[in-house]
Amino acid sequence: MTAAESRALRKGTRVYWQGNVADSGIIRTTSWDAVTIVWDNGHTAIVHHGDMRHIESAPTKPTPDKFRVL
Repeated sequence: MTAAESRALRKGTRVYWQGNVADSGIIRTTSWDAVTIVWDNGHTAIVHHGDMRHIESAPTKPTPDKFRVL
């Protein structure tokens, strides 16, 4: 996402690393220069608005279906 899109994020918004459903997190806080993301894997990251190019607000890559019956 762009810096402008990142600035519009609100607390509680779900985001996805490179659009991957299996690698998502929640926006915990926002400020004038960054957002804090609590990832589902337990890590917390502070990401500046200009560094959000790998983060997407909607999933684009589905979770692999490991139990798919053919």
